[in-house]
Amino acid sequence: MYSEEEEKIASRLTSVFLEYANELQYANLDNNKYQGWVSNFNLKVNGERFKLELNDENDLFLLFVLAIAWSRSGYWENSVYFVAYLKTYNKSRVEYWKDSKNIEMEIDRRKKSINEISSVSSEFNTRAKASFRKDIFPSVGILAQEWDEIQMSLANAAENADYIPFMQYVRSIQGLGARKRKILIKIPLILRELRCQGVYQNIPGEFCCVPDKRVLDASKTIGIKLVDPYRRASLDISSLINSSRKIYALFGDLYDIPLFAYEDLKHFV
Repeated sequence: MYSEEEEKIASRLTSVFLEYANELQYANLDNNKYQGWVSNFNLKVNGERFKLELNDENDLFLLFVLAIAWSRSGYWENSVYFVAYLKTYNKSRVEYWKDSKNIEMEIDRRKKSINEISSVSSEFNTRAKASFRKDIFPSVGILAQEWDEIQMSLANAAENADYIPFMQYVRSIQGLGARKRKILIKIPLILRELRCQGVYQNIPGEFCCVPDKRVLDASKTIGIKLVDPYRRASLDISSLINSSRKIYALFGDLYDIPLFAYEDLKHFV
């Protein structure tokens, strides 16, 4: 699955990552084990640590919203602020997003919304002024309409210890991605966070690594060969799984985080 040279490269990057993890706001480690992104965003809202408890249905819904928001282009910090806004202002209920009037209202006030959540947030460093893309809101509405079926698919995956049909189902939903497209790359994010919080004990780690553009660019730079799922953006998720599987083989329960961190650590590698 990987060469001896790739193993050495991964080992070196892992060592650097572990050394500097405390300086990275997305590297939530405990005894060098990744605890998941949503368990601690390193963001405080109204003085309280912001996190998602995935055993709660509203927070589980927000995990999918996070994947949808992060699937857009732009800074990843925007997706954190978006879910923080929804949770803080009690807009994380599925029924709220089934109402088209609410969606239109949220689109119209999105600039005010980012100012509201920014004003009550602290201890979170952003590379640029945060913003909410207009096309996120209809996608959340589509997620709400599909929510019962998504939950059923996830429950069946856990019962059968087979998560590929769930991944395929999420991938098949038109409109969760930008410009009314489908999402692909961030599907492993959902499984990873559920696995990290132990919501489902039988999620394979090899389905939990996110080969997004930042990860792919890092792997290419340092000499780890990954299949680029962007080049096979069809209903077939095999390329996504192959990339995730190789990342997990190299980095284990650190998942894709060392590769994601490469951009911040490249001067030390």
